[in-house]
Amino acid sequence: MKGSIQDISTMHDVLHESMTGLWIIELEDGRPPRMFADQTMMELLGLKEETTPEQCYEHWYNRIEKEYYPVVNACVEEMTRKGRAEVQYPWYHPELGKIYVRCGGVADQSFAHMIRLRGYHQNVTDTTVMRREKEKLEELNQEIIGSLYNLFFAVYRIDMEKGTICAIRIPGDVHKLPRKEFSYESFWEDYASQTFHPDYLEEIKKELSIAHFRELMAEGNERYSVESFRRVDGEYHIISCNVYLGGKKDWALLALQDLHEQKKKDEESKRALKEAYEMAQKANEAKSDFLSKMSHDIRTPLNAVLGMTELARLHMDDREKLVNALDKITSSSQLLLGLVNEVLDMSRIESGNYELQDGRFDLDCLIEELIGLIMPQAESRRQRIHLDKEGITHVKVIGDNSRINQIFMNIMSNACKYTPEGGDIYISVSELPSGNKEVGRYRFVFRDTGIGMSEDFLCHIFEPFSRANDSRISKISGTGLGMVITQNLVQMMGGEITVKSRPGEGSCFTVIIGLKLQMDETEEEILPDIREVDCSGARILLAEDNEINREIAAELLQMTGAAVDSARNGQEALDKFREAGEGYYQLIFMDIQMPVMNGYDCVKAIRNLERADAGSIPIIAMTANAFAEDVIMSAQAGMNEHLAKPIKSSQLAEILQKWILHKS
Repeated sequence: MKGSIQDISTMHDVLHESMTGLWIIELEDGRPPRMFADQTMMELLGLKEETTPEQCYEHWYNRIEKEYYPVVNACVEEMTRKGRAEVQYPWYHPELGKIYVRCGGVADQSFAHMIRLRGYHQNVTDTTVMRREKEKLEELNQEIIGSLYNLFFAVYRIDMEKGTICAIRIPGDVHKLPRKEFSYESFWEDYASQTFHPDYLEEIKKELSIAHFRELMAEGNERYSVESFRRVDGEYHIISCNVYLGGKKDWALLALQDLHEQKKKDEESKRALKEAYEMAQKANEAKSDFLSKMSHDIRTPLNAVLGMTELARLHMDDREKLVNALDKITSSSQLLLGLVNEVLDMSRIESGNYELQDGRFDLDCLIEELIGLIMPQAESRRQRIHLDKEGITHVKVIGDNSRINQIFMNIMSNACKYTPEGGDIYISVSELPSGNKEVGRYRFVFRDTGIGMSEDFLCHIFEPFSRANDSRISKISGTGLGMVITQNLVQMMGGEITVKSRPGEGSCFTVIIGLKLQMDETEEEILPDIREVDCSGARILLAEDNEINREIAAELLQMTGAAVDSARNGQEALDKFREAGEGYYQLIFMDIQMPVMNGYDCVKAIRNLERADAGSIPIIAMTANAFAEDVIMSAQAGMNEHLAKPIKSSQLAEILQKWILHKS
């Protein structure tokens, strides 16, 4: 009997040491659940004072992690139904916090009026945490191995103490490599020597020797990398041999990485970077050259304007010399305006803010105007212009007349400039099949007998700031932008431009574009002569801050008999209109960029005045802001029309006819 008691006592000691307590739970209808716990169980529950069985049960049950209530309840039901069950769950200890508990028990069937369960409660936190850490470590190992597989085509573990090697990942081109540990010396003699480049074998063998690894470890290195050549897929690739040293542990990890694609990409990147750098250098050189030439090209007509103005002032009484000076001022001004327009056009094209404006026009008239514009230049050089039209059945078309004219003028003016005196210029126009009854397809060929271009320059003719390096054309003005603008305009119209040329034989430009056909006939409007427009009795308000522009516009308007009041800024124009009576002014011409108040704000203020004519008086924008969005902004501000500077007298006459004569 004494031995049995000692056995029981020993058993309790064992249970206490293994953090296992014993409990009895009673579940009876009409009464709260009860838990009876031994001393070890009380310690495991964190109860230091005597409690009732009801309080003991409540203390245990309420500290189960909420998500595990269904699991614990299911275990109790299974224990009751089958007589035995076990469960593991997180439980919140009053002092230790979250711990992991394993419970198991059996049902006592000797009580008919209640359910009585007997079992154990064991703290298995250390075991659970260790298991979970082991699982995480295994997952991490798998991720590391996966990363190694993705990054390296071969991975080996080297035991430096034993002088052995074990393959973790075997290269795809090595088929008989042992899966188990084998001699590191055999690795080099039987396998590595077959794949590493023979010229570099001894060198890489020394770099990856165990003796070298020990030297690296003695110096405190944890990682070492060296490049060599190894045969991969039948050709030698640059590979990186990466060595990870185990520190105090006598082992190393050898991982081989194929750098072939990376090196190729690096070389391509370097090549692309070099090409980009060279292109940037060329662009900078071209821009510097452009600025130098532009300085010359702008100064030439500007000096002519200033010089001829001085000569005109000195010969005011000599009509012949005065007219000659004015003619040269006009031609130089037009040349200067053309240079500025080219630079502005190129800027707009590069920024993507260039828009085409479609309108109705006659193709025959366009060609006649083109020849009329270029003829004086050709005649001054005794050049002959030949025109040939073939198979043109549709002459009434819709497109951007001014931009098409700009394309052809760029090509034709170059033909005149670079064709010697007495040379020939040929223009051929033909209509091609379009496959669309609403669109006409036209081919324009411009051929000259000029100096031609070299094959090298032809490759760069459509690049910005490009000009041929030829002493024969050094004195000919130009920005090097004309052909770039021409090509961009043609492409914007959905067309194509090609060029053929040979030095000494001339050049031939071919432009093919599609134009919408006019499906209904409309009468062409003939621009009037301002000298034939009579606006006597009309009063016009002119807002313009530039004194010369104001003087020119006022002079042209006064030629019609109209009275003109001038304002130097938007505020002055607003004050003049506000102070005048209703109906005093019949028309307002409004500049946009002015001091004090700009044209947009002035027009908005006029339109908001509470008087009958504020909303009805015609207001015409007259500005150097000549792009499509400027026209839209003028309309949004409340202006009726938009005139782009420089103003032509015929345009002014048309405006006066429309807004004064027709209304009256």
